[in-house]
Amino acid sequence: MTRWQLFREVRAAMADPARIGDVPALKSELGGTRARPEIEKQLDAVRGYHPQLDLAELAALPAGTFGHEYERFLRLNELQPIALTGALDPELVARNAFVVRYGIIHDMVHVLTGFDTTWPGEVGVWAFVGAQNWSATFRVAGFAALAVAPLRCPLQLRRAWACWKRGRAMAKRAPLLITLRLEEWLTRDLEEVRGELGLADAGAGYLPA
Repeated sequence: MTRWQLFREVRAAMADPARIGDVPALKSELGGTRARPEIEKQLDAVRGYHPQLDLAELAALPAGTFGHEYERFLRLNELQPIALTGALDPELVARNAFVVRYGIIHDMVHVLTGFDTTWPGEVGVWAFVGAQNWSATFRVAGFAALAVAPLRCPLQLRRAWACWKRGRAMAKRAPLLITLRLEEWLTRDLEEVRGELGLADAGAGYLPA
């Protein structure tokens, strides 16, 4: 596929709600976004791993489980999980496992770290992601999210700064979330999962006010 064909494919996928899950892989292929070499090697554990999640099944899990809280986070924020359609070349998907995987787990990271979808909350998530040092691009994004806070949330700068500091501190205690099969933990108690990941102090801030 030429770059022009790839660009057209990105535009077509972005315009089709049914294909939105393919967009991260296509954009990554177009932009060449990759994890650091040592992270790419560890991604073999999740390369090609993207199970389809049944939101009704997650909602039926006991309250307080990771999956139940993840479904609640999505529902209250009117979000859908990122899911590949299966239409892309498997080799393209495998090459772009880093960005594909992050697209899939981004909202899970919100729940695990306790940050909501306001801009200060996104600052906290990106601070966490940047400090985990998965890639140079994401590391810069961790600082950029805070840098644009005066434009995105001028009345919440103190909260954005607090979220940024907390996100970075949490990242240094936690294992590399991008390399974990988090979907296999969805039936477990959220606080138990957080405890194992060094995120026991995350709290319930991921829910909308």
